[in-house]
Amino acid sequence: MRQYVLLILGISIIFSGNAFAQHTPDVEIVLSASIYNYGEKLDYKIMVSEVTGEDAVIFITDKIGNKSRLLTMPISQEESRIIAPFGFDSVIWNEGKYELELQYSGAISNTEFIIIDDGSIGIPYWVKDLSKLWTSGQMPNKEYARAIQFLINEDIIFNPSLGQELRIPEWFKITTIWWANNQILDTEYGESLQYLINEKVIVIPYNQESIDHEPSDKTL
Repeated sequence: MRQYVLLILGISIIFSGNAFAQHTPDVEIVLSASIYNYGEKLDYKIMVSEVTGEDAVIFITDKIGNKSRLLTMPISQEESRIIAPFGFDSVIWNEGKYELELQYSGAISNTEFIIIDDGSIGIPYWVKDLSKLWTSGQMPNKEYARAIQFLINEDIIFNPSLGQELRIPEWFKITTIWWANNQILDTEYGESLQYLINEKVIVIPYNQESIDHEPSDKTL
């Protein structure tokens, strides 16, 4: 009788242990493209075999091995698409290979992408924030010119002006509003700005102070 009791207890312990064993779902992170240019936004999907109620965490590692947390988001369905709110720019993002790592409920998935410089323009996200202040009349031309000077200093656009007075036509705010509202791409806005500077329609003197902006962590 004692043997039967011990056998039943053993089976009970086994089933009890299995009930509390952690189940690891299948997960995958899938990129929309493996190569990105400046100005383009990171676009990917998180795919899970089941929703566990935990958050998904995305880490990014650059080509020299620096790893940082990119995103934490709740998972409410088996497939979730994420499009970064800001495009890549050459101030924050270097050319080269990057690795994305998805961690979810004990499971891990990795993928890679490459940023290349094909001549496309990527403008730092905070310049768009300043453009909204400028186009709404909350910032004078001189202040927005400092943001343009930053783009010049970073070789995103080039300045042929020589010691002239600051000049930004009022109508250029219309183009800037389109860009601020994501109706035109960074490259289109940057090329428009570059053309107007080349033609001296917009004049940013060489002695124009640049905004001293120190970007925080990569924001995607």
